[in-house]
Amino acid sequence: MKKLVIIALLFLGVFANAQETEAEKQARGIELMSKKVDITVDSELFMSVTQNTYVSESPKAVVMGMYVPENYEAAKKKLKENASTQNFEITSSGEKEINGIKVLYMYGNSEAEGVKLNNKVYCYEIDKDTCLMLVGMLEVGADKKYSEAIDSALNSGIKK
Repeated sequence: MKKLVIIALLFLGVFANAQETEAEKQARGIELMSKKVDITVDSELFMSVTQNTYVSESPKAVVMGMYVPENYEAAKKKLKENASTQNFEITSSGEKEINGIKVLYMYGNSEAEGVKLNNKVYCYEIDKDTCLMLVGMLEVGADKKYSEAIDSALNSGIKK
């Protein structure tokens, strides 16, 4: 399970690490990463392992959120560029409206700890310099209630 969380963090960590050339943005990125994401997660299915990361051991599943120091267009570009470097096979991506907000979405498949995972990534603009990334990862073949719980958690984080 640690590898699964590490993969999710690496996927999101691209945004913080990409800012190392500007000390102010790097400091802001670290500050944003420690900010609590307002997300509702089913505590009967997932346990909190950090402030914004929730896991299920069996089936293997992760829900996580993170603020990133990027404008929406830059986040969209980096997300698409870096998906392939994280062994993430994109099955569908684009923009859609969720809860009245324009959201970049990316669905795909990955593998961690020998387990095949279905992944959902959402990104939306908080302000002109900040986006919120929400990630759900679920073991292929897991009970539908976990998929529904991930969808509910991710959607709960998308708000004005």
